[in-house]
Order: sequence, then structure tokens, then C-alpha cells
Amino acid sequence: MDDKLDTKLCSKYPLIFRDRNADMRTTAMCWGFECGSGWYNIIDALCANIQDHIDHVAKQRKLNQEYNLMRRKLISGDEALWQEYSKIWQEPHREKIKQSVVNDGPRKVSKPVPQVVAVQVKEKFGSLRFYYDGGDDYISGLVSLAESLSYRTCEQCGSPGVGRGGGWIQTLCDLHADEREPLKNVDN
Repeated sequence: MDDKLDTKLCSKYPLIFRDRNADMRTTAMCWGFECGSGWYNIIDALCANIQDHIDHVAKQRKLNQEYNLMRRKLISGDEALWQEYSKIWQEPHREKIKQSVVNDGPRKVSKPVPQVVAVQVKEKFGSLRFYYDGGDDYISGLVSLAESLSYRTCEQCGSPGVGRGGGWIQTLCDLHADEREPLKNVDN
């Protein structure tokens, strides 16, 4: 991948690519993004969705914990926290909301999603491979989707492409396939 795009990804997603310049004994990210620049948009969208999911779950977790604390305090007769939170509501709605907080029960506090840290990003068999630590099932699905999109995207320019080649398969558009020695189309 182009050095400028490499730097751009690492600066946009510092938590995901925190090991970008780490020692080779701990990560393969020390070699950078081992794929063409045509997959930049796929990797960028993948990382944006990964980090948004992690941040959203963390925010919702915190809100639910605060809600449950306020609920417990209301039940025990301590209304100080409720008074702070309920300033935004007009009477008579405040009393109805207060009763629903007490009666509806606690909110589920989900497990935190471990921060995703990229271990290696490369091309293999004509497809993007995004190896990582952390995450959850949702993130696993995002990675699978990104990897499958790369099978249809030219690794060089990002245009629609197909898998080509015999021993070394690459996903290329017609233009980039013609620039190289004629390769056999592997989709047929």
C-alpha cells in the first residue's frame, strides 16, 4: 500500500493500528499493509465500523450502568442522582418517568468489546486478510464482509475486479490485468 495511505489509516485508527511500528517478534504489522492501495476504501470502512461498534457498546454500557445506579438509589430513597438527571423533563412527566425507572427493572449491562488491534493486513489468494486480536462476533462478521468485498475489487485501483492468475492469484480490473503478463481468469 502507498505510504501516504498507510499513514492515513494509522492516524485515523490509532487504537486499531497501535502496533504498526512494533517489533516483528510481537506483530506482523511492522511490515505495514501488505496489499495494494486499491483496497484502501475497504480497509478504511472496515476500521470505521469496527471502532464505531466498540465505542458504541462502551457508551451504551456506561449509560446502562449509570441508569442502574440511579434506579438503585431511587429505590433506596436517595433522589439526589435522580434530581440531577431529571432536570431536562417537565412536570408532570418527571414523576411518570421516575415510576417507570423504578418499575421497569434494571437495564442489561453488556460485556465490553475488547479493543481490536490489527496483527496483519495483507493479500492472500487474491483476497484481503485482516488478522486481529480483540473484538466480538459482530466484528468477525465485519471482517468477513470486507474480505469478501476484496474478491471483487481491484487491489491496485479499487475498480471492480476478478481473481486472475494461476499460482499467484490477484484480484485485478481489466486495465491492471492487461498491464501485467496475461493471467488466467480464476472465476471461470
